[in-house]
Amino acid sequence: MMQAEHDLTAWLWATPNSNRVSILFEELGLAYRAIGVNIRKREQFDPAILAMNPYGKIPVVAWRETAAADAPRHVLFESGAILIAFAERHGQLLPASGPARDQALAWLMVALTSLGPMTGQAHHWTDLAPEKPDVAVEFTVRAVARVYRLLDDRLAASEHLAGAYSIADIAAFPWVARASWARLDLTDYPALKRWHDRVVERPAVRRGMAVPDGAILSG
Repeated sequence: MMQAEHDLTAWLWATPNSNRVSILFEELGLAYRAIGVNIRKREQFDPAILAMNPYGKIPVVAWRETAAADAPRHVLFESGAILIAFAERHGQLLPASGPARDQALAWLMVALTSLGPMTGQAHHWTDLAPEKPDVAVEFTVRAVARVYRLLDDRLAASEHLAGAYSIADIAAFPWVARASWARLDLTDYPALKRWHDRVVERPAVRRGMAVPDGAILSG
C-alpha cells in the first residue's frame, strides 16, 4: 500500500550510492529535500550524520509519517535498504511476491555486493591511491570486468536486469555509468551498453544523477 512521507530529507553527494536514492525518489515522484554531504571534506563524519548513521556513510534519509511537527522522525541508511523500503512503501519498482520479486532481489544483490564494492575498489587503485601497484589495479579491474560479463550476458536475454525495470536497475546504473573508474569501455559489453543507453534516457534518471545540485567528487 502506498504511503506518504512528510519532511522527506536525503543526505547525499555525487556518489553512485547517493545517485541510487535520488533516482529512486525521482522515479517515485516524491517531494524531498537533498542536503549535500561533501565526502572529500569528510563531512560524513559530522556528529549530525553520525547520529543518524554511526558508520559515517551516506546516503541517509529521514521522514515523518504524519505532518505533525512532533511526529517521530524515521531514519534509514544503506542504499539497498532504502531502495527496498521505499519500493515497498509505494508499491513500485519491486514486485510484491513470486519469481519476479525473487529475480529483482537477486540482481539487486549483485549490484549491492559485487558491482558497487568492486568498482569502488577499482576506483581507489586506478585513481585515488597515492601508490598504484599493478597487482592491485589488475585484480580489481578484472573483478569488475567479471561482473560486467555477467550483466552483459543477462541483458542480452532481458531488457532489464529483472525483466521489468526495477530497483535492481536503479542500483546498478550509477556504478555502470562510472565504467571509467575501472578503466573499462562499455562498447566491449554491447548488451550492457544498450541497457545503459536506455536507462540514461529516463527523465527521472537524468534528474537523479544531478542531485545534489552542484555536487562533484573532486575537491
